Amino acid sequence: MTVKPRVLLVSIVPPRNDCGVRIVMYRHFIDRSPFELHVASNADFAEGLVIHTQLRLPYLVHRLKKSRFGAPLAAWIIDYENFIWPLTTNDALEEAVEKFQPEVILTLAECGLCHIARKTAERHRIPLAGLFLDWFPIMKGHYGHKSTQRILSQRYRELYAACDLAFCTSDGMQEVLGPHPNSHVIYPMPGRHVLSGKAWPRHSRKFRVVYVGSVENFYGRMLCSLIERIEATSDLEIIVVGPNADWPKQLRERSLANGTYLGFKPPEEAAEVLASADALLSVMSFEKEHELFMRTSFTTKFLDYVSFGKPVILWGPEYCTPVRVAREHDGAAVVTAVDAAAVVSVCHKIAKDRELNEKLSKQAVQLHQTLFNPDRLQDVFVQKITGLVNG
Repeated sequence: MTVKPRVLLVSIVPPRNDCGVRIVMYRHFIDRSPFELHVASNADFAEGLVIHTQLRLPYLVHRLKKSRFGAPLAAWIIDYENFIWPLTTNDALEEAVEKFQPEVILTLAECGLCHIARKTAERHRIPLAGLFLDWFPIMKGHYGHKSTQRILSQRYRELYAACDLAFCTSDGMQEVLGPHPNSHVIYPMPGRHVLSGKAWPRHSRKFRVVYVGSVENFYGRMLCSLIERIEATSDLEIIVVGPNADWPKQLRERSLANGTYLGFKPPEEAAEVLASADALLSVMSFEKEHELFMRTSFTTKFLDYVSFGKPVILWGPEYCTPVRVAREHDGAAVVTAVDAAAVVSVCHKIAKDRELNEKLSKQAVQLHQTLFNPDRLQDVFVQKITGLVNG
């Protein structure tokens, strides 16, 4: 019987089968279970989180964060978590190391807790691996005062250099972070979608575009512009799945009423909606302030979509990594114009051109079987960690 490597995962985002970074963690660590895993996290935002050691801020800071003063003082509290908390020794994490005896400490690179993980690894002379999935130093909710973003980004790069093993979510992330002797690109882990044979019901013969993912902020603004464009057509429809849409009230209410917006769906139900699509949509921001994020991140949706063998439409700037991958390896129709009318035009082309439709579908399947193959991605992930453990 093969002995699994003992991995201590220190992360603000524990594995959970719902969305975002959490679902990527779940697919790597829980769904396939390649390691003897111990999770240490400061997360406390939901039930059902996979956490073995709960990490807490000092009592008074924790109480303040949970009190009515927490919101008005949020920037200062986050600054404390990012700059002061990592200077201290975390007793709960020390106890976890002593009891679990990890062979490697793996941490999600962000702004605060990861630096505690780094110092713990150095103190105990345990190899350190880092997951560089998003550029957290520029993400709202992860920095306190905006003036700290520059130093947080500098520390993000320093963590990368200090890791014995680094996993980058995209070629763009690896390029921006720079040379490293043991850095590897692993795109976000796609799911193993098991369909019940059901698909989301259809009430018309309109060409259906489906989007599953984040529906807030710049994603929301782009989706709203597209929904309004599609509403003006007679032969297209769009279905959007994702939590907490911050859209204009009238549009949100109309979209809920007519079935355009379905809110959050767990992965199994979201898969039924995806299976009903004629094309699948992914969006990346054109806004200048998000350029670094677009250059370095990689949308999990792209990998999930191609497994359905449907035409994929990528709507985003030339410099974002998913568009670059699609240009090099095919697998999607790319729209690099800001105006949502360009997406509508591509939808019409795919709907009317059977040869183009079949070509895009085949390209999606090919991408799923090669570059985005989940078994290939998981093999690289496990082999590199096992290699680190074995020296």
